[in-house]
Amino acid sequence: MPEDTEMKDKEEEVVGKKGLSEIASNKKKEDFGPLLEASLPQNRDLALKQGKKDEAIENLLSVEKTTRLAQDAFATGKVAVCIVQILKELGDWEGLNSNMVLISKRRQQLKQVLVDMVQEAMTYLDLTPSHDAKMELINTLRAVTEGKIHVELERARLTRTLAEIREKEGKVAEAAELMHEVQVETYGSMEKEEKVDYILEQVRLCLDKGDYVRGTIVSKKITSKTFEKDALQPLKLRYYQLLNRIYGAEDQYLNLAQSFHSMYQTPIVQEDPTKWMPLLRSVAIYLVLAPHDNHQHDFLVRLCEDKKFDDLKPMKVLLNYFKTLEIIRWSALKELYHGELSQHEAFQGDKKDQRWDDMKRRVIQHNIRVVSTYYTDITMPRLAQLLELSADECEKHVCDMVVAKSLWCRIDRLEGVATFVPAKDPNDTLNAWSNDISQLLGKVEKMCHLIHKEKMVYGAAK
Repeated sequence: MPEDTEMKDKEEEVVGKKGLSEIASNKKKEDFGPLLEASLPQNRDLALKQGKKDEAIENLLSVEKTTRLAQDAFATGKVAVCIVQILKELGDWEGLNSNMVLISKRRQQLKQVLVDMVQEAMTYLDLTPSHDAKMELINTLRAVTEGKIHVELERARLTRTLAEIREKEGKVAEAAELMHEVQVETYGSMEKEEKVDYILEQVRLCLDKGDYVRGTIVSKKITSKTFEKDALQPLKLRYYQLLNRIYGAEDQYLNLAQSFHSMYQTPIVQEDPTKWMPLLRSVAIYLVLAPHDNHQHDFLVRLCEDKKFDDLKPMKVLLNYFKTLEIIRWSALKELYHGELSQHEAFQGDKKDQRWDDMKRRVIQHNIRVVSTYYTDITMPRLAQLLELSADECEKHVCDMVVAKSLWCRIDRLEGVATFVPAKDPNDTLNAWSNDISQLLGKVEKMCHLIHKEKMVYGAAK
């Protein structure tokens, strides 16, 4: 008996579910077109012409309930938009805000209805009668869209609008915090161009606030591959301009040179000499300021091959100075390029003196590398004379290069001699000699074989 009772309960439950689904499907199929055609214009006239706003809104909310429970998103959306439009035309901004909150919180509210209502209300932001009314509308819309993925795009745009207002008020830190609440890189509904523009705005606000660490982190959400499309070229230039601010604050000269070079290679820049010439000049200057390593030297060699440097003769000569293994006289170089470099932004502002010191340091380091190429041993007074430095300064620069592992050197202070070639181990010397002899004997053997081959060919010919 208990088993029969359980079976009957299950059958009734199944029948009940079927009945509910059939009712829901019937409601979905119901046509609300005639109802909307009659109620929307009637209630609009009731509110706007007869002044019975509250009665009209109550009537429309009743229609909204009917369409909402029938799961008709299109009809419910039209009713919600009509309510918003009526309140806007009446200038009842407070009623507009309260009714939007009311509609968004109603039971079983449909997603598309919220999207339609928010998109309609966003068009009123520039039509508000006062700043306070605009702020109240923005805050209401942000509250309505909070935590709802189907209106994440609208919320992101509202947040940016609010951040722009805060920035105009001088509250840059607050604007930056507002923008960082939005993680647009995860939004699938946002177009790529708008998404990149949004992230660049986040980076800019970080830098304006002085938070270079967070700015660097946010900038890594974008890579150079992002700008492969021609439509994104203006955004590419903005991106590298922001990177230049980060690299300039940290004196990352090689990164600055690479960044300016990426801007220089942009097609819209290549078409205009007034745009690419300053960029190419910046590439050359920052590359010269960069510490010497394999990447810097390789970049320097490749850059010298650019034929557009024919229009920038001074910069081409400057690059060749550092490319050639010849000693550069700092006094003559500074006198020759002081006017040219002083006009560049790198040698202006608060870091002007530091940049000149870095340039002198690069010249000294270049000269030390040249000396180490041509000398195995040299006296410290002679080295100081070649570098145009005092003995103590000369020793300091050599030691700095040794610590940075860009040079091998040992200084005998008693003898006053600097050695640039490490002493070889006898076993290494013997192994090198044995290897050279093996190579020599191999070549002799090959030569003998070729001579013997020629003799055989000559004998066969006879």
